[in-house]
Amino acid sequence: MSFRELYMHHVSPTLFGVNGDYDSAKIVVMGIPFDSAATGVPGARYAPRRIREVSVELETFHPATGLDVEFANVFDAGDLPLVTCVDSLVRVVGRVVEEVYGSGKRIISLGGDHFVSYPVISTVARKTGRLGVLVFDAHMDLRDEYPFDCRYSHATVFRRLLEENSNIEVAYFRPRGWSKEEYLYAKENKRVQVLGDEAEVDDWFRRAENVYVTIDIDAVDPSFAPGTGTPEPFGLHPDTVRKIIEEAFPRYSQKIRGLDIVEVNPLVDVNDVTSRLAAKLLMYALVGLIPYLG
Repeated sequence: MSFRELYMHHVSPTLFGVNGDYDSAKIVVMGIPFDSAATGVPGARYAPRRIREVSVELETFHPATGLDVEFANVFDAGDLPLVTCVDSLVRVVGRVVEEVYGSGKRIISLGGDHFVSYPVISTVARKTGRLGVLVFDAHMDLRDEYPFDCRYSHATVFRRLLEENSNIEVAYFRPRGWSKEEYLYAKENKRVQVLGDEAEVDDWFRRAENVYVTIDIDAVDPSFAPGTGTPEPFGLHPDTVRKIIEEAFPRYSQKIRGLDIVEVNPLVDVNDVTSRLAAKLLMYALVGLIPYLG
């Protein structure tokens, strides 16, 4: 029995109702219902299920490509078991990702708080050469400890990834919530970049060897994405994120190793607008990847 079969449990509905075959699918979706590393309002563990539920209510046809995501060969592996211990999360996620990614598939993960990115990216990095991580996030998540004496939380995830993986570089798109500690760390670390516009993102993609994209929904302004545990004013317009995905993913699909979307909190959402936004961004990501992976 594989680790995927051992740990994952199937869910209904699947993301966009996809019913792909695991062996032939190039993309595997996995839910990681974990929010024990969050320091804001808890509830992100409910996001994988809610994002899937609203995804089947959205239109999934993309006129420009003629692709209907609902009928794409994407395999939704379901959700990992609900764990509350960071060590258990790292161990279980690492085993599944190593197996799935090692078989040549791209991984799309549904969080969960932003710490769920840590075991996914760590595992991908171990099996890849240089890995560039493109981060959409209101915050840097570069603290050494947060809260006090806690080195593994959603506020420290990229600090740990950079410290533990010399082949990782991190690029942020317009972060806006900095601590002084994070600012100084980023300024002094040559493997940290801040990108200010779409042209810089395209140049970064062009130079990268391998890419992982992580989207913390609080990157988007709270007026468009209220359902998150740590909202931050003056955020991105969702169309900015969509445009980057829609342009970069087809162009650089062969470089993209994985994607996650995290920090959606259905418990504080308004009429599911944040879950729907997350689902729609995932749709554009799939449209940008599926036709180009061969």
